[in-house]
Amino acid sequence: MIVRHRGWAVAVLAAALGLGCHAAKDDPEGQAGELSDPVRRENAIFNLKEIYTETLAANNGDRSSAGVQAVADVIVGPLTEAYLAYPEDRINGLSILDLLFEMQDARALPALVEALNWRTEVSEDHAIRAAQTIQVIEVPPAERPSTIEALGRSLERITGSRPEDNKMRISMIRALGSLEDQGATKILSEIATKQDENQNFLINRLAAQQLGELRDPAAIPSLIKCLFLFAPGRPDLRMNDVAAEALILIGRPSLKPLLGVLAGKDATANAIAKHYIDAVKARRPDLATKMTVRQVTGGEASFALGALGFSEALDPLLQEASSSDTARKLNAAIALVRLDVPAAQKERVRTTLKKVYGSLPKGYQGVSMRGQLLAVIAHMYDAEMMPFIYEQAADRKANPELRLIAVSNYALLADKAEAEKLGALIQGEKRSEDGGYREKFAENQPLLDLAKECNASVDCWMGKASSADTATSRKGAYMLGRYGSGNGKAIDALVGQLGSDELGVRLAALMAIDQIAVDGNAAAVAKIDELRTREQGQSVWTRFRVEALPVQARLRSRGSDST
Repeated sequence: MIVRHRGWAVAVLAAALGLGCHAAKDDPEGQAGELSDPVRRENAIFNLKEIYTETLAANNGDRSSAGVQAVADVIVGPLTEAYLAYPEDRINGLSILDLLFEMQDARALPALVEALNWRTEVSEDHAIRAAQTIQVIEVPPAERPSTIEALGRSLERITGSRPEDNKMRISMIRALGSLEDQGATKILSEIATKQDENQNFLINRLAAQQLGELRDPAAIPSLIKCLFLFAPGRPDLRMNDVAAEALILIGRPSLKPLLGVLAGKDATANAIAKHYIDAVKARRPDLATKMTVRQVTGGEASFALGALGFSEALDPLLQEASSSDTARKLNAAIALVRLDVPAAQKERVRTTLKKVYGSLPKGYQGVSMRGQLLAVIAHMYDAEMMPFIYEQAADRKANPELRLIAVSNYALLADKAEAEKLGALIQGEKRSEDGGYREKFAENQPLLDLAKECNASVDCWMGKASSADTATSRKGAYMLGRYGSGNGKAIDALVGQLGSDELGVRLAALMAIDQIAVDGNAAAVAKIDELRTREQGQSVWTRFRVEALPVQARLRSRGSDST
C-alpha cells in the first residue's frame, strides 16, 4: 500500500514543505511549462485561456497588437506541443483546441492537422474544432497543399449519415474553401457532384458554394452538372441556385460552356436534365407533362448567362427568346435585360421584350409572367421603354394586378412630365366604390410628387436616395439608375444604402449601381464583401445574396478590381 501510493505521498509531502511550486496564475510562461504535468494540465490550460482573453480584451480585440502577440509567442508553441504529445488526453486536448481557435494563430497548424486524424466516437469533436480553426487562420501558402491533403483524407473517412458525420463534413468543406487555394477544387467537385443516400444534400450545396469562392475554371464542368443535380429520390431538392452563383463568381471562363448548354450541345447536361425530368415524373406526373430537356437546360443557362452579363450572350439569348416554349422565351427575355448590351443593340432587346410580353398566355399564369417581366423591364432604366410601361398601366382591359405593377414601376422611374401624365391617368380612374382602382393606384402619389420636385436632377436624387424613408430612397435609387450613369457621387450615395435594414432599399440601390457603374466600382465590391462577412447565415443576407453576388461579379469584370 505504501509503495503503491508513494508518488502521491511524496507530492503531498512536497507541497506541505513548499518544495513543489506552482507557477503564478498570471504568468504565461510558467503556466505553459505546467502543460507537461498531467495533474496540473487542466488548470494550466484554464489559466492560459484567462491570460489570453484578458490580454485580448485589454487590446480591444486586436490579435495583431504587441501585447497579444507577446502572449501568443510564449504559449502557442507549448499548447501545440502538448496537444501532439498527449493524444490520449482527449478532454484537455479539446480545451487546447478551443484556445487555439480563440488565438487564430497559424503556428498551431501541426496540432490542427493532427486533430483531423479523428477516431470514431472518440475525437470527432477535435476534428470539427480543428477545421473551424483552419477557417479563421491565415494558412501560409507553403502549408496549404498539405492542409488540403489532410482535410481530404479526413473527408474520405466520413461515410455515415450521423449528425457528427455531417458536422465534420460541413466544417471541413468550409475549411477547404477558406484556404483560397485551387488545389481544393478536385475534392470539392467530387463532393458537390456526389449523389449518395448517406450524404445530406446540403453538403452538396455547400461544396458548390465553396467552389465559387475558389473561382477555379477547372470546376466549371462539375458546376454545370450541379445545375441539374438533385437529392436522391428528391427532385424538389436541387442545387441549381448555388451552382449558378459559383459559375457567375468564376466569371468569363463560364461563358462558353454555358452557351453550349443553352444551345443544347452539352451531352452531360442534357442527360442529367432528362434524369431530373424522369424523377419529377415519378413523383408528380402532372408537373412533368410539358417539361422538356431544352426547357430545363435553357432556363438554367439563361439565368446564369444573364447574371454574367457578357454581351456575347446577346444573339444566343435573342434566339432563345424566339422559342415557341413559353418558359424558355420568358427566361431568355429576363436574362436579356441583365446583359451589358452596347447602345446600338438595345433596340433589338426592346423589340424582343415587347414581343415576348405580348406572346405570354392569358389567365392568371400569364398575369404572373407579365408582372415578372414588367418588373425586370423597369431595371433597364430605359426612357425608351417608358411609353410601353405606361400602355400597360393605362390598359383598362388588363388585369388590375398587372396594371398596378405597371403603375408602380412607372412611378418609380417617372420624371416630372411622366409623373404628371400618370397622375392624370390615376385621377381619371374610377373610385373603388364605383368599381375602379383609383385609391390603390394613388398610393404611388408620393413618388410622383418627388418626381415633380427633382425631375432629372442627379444631385436632387442623390439626396433622396440617401433618405431614411424607404419609398423615397427607392425612388431616388431608381432615378439615379436612369440618370446617373458613370457619376461617382451617385454611385457613392447608392453604395451607402447597400447596408440598409430594408431589403427593398438594398435591392434598389444594388440594381442602380449595376446600371450606372459602367467601369465597375471597388467600393461596391468591398461593401458586398463586408455584408457577406457580417451577415453570413442571417436571413437578410440569404435573400440579398441572390442578386448581390452576381452584381458583384459583374462589377469586378468591368473594372480593374479583381480582389
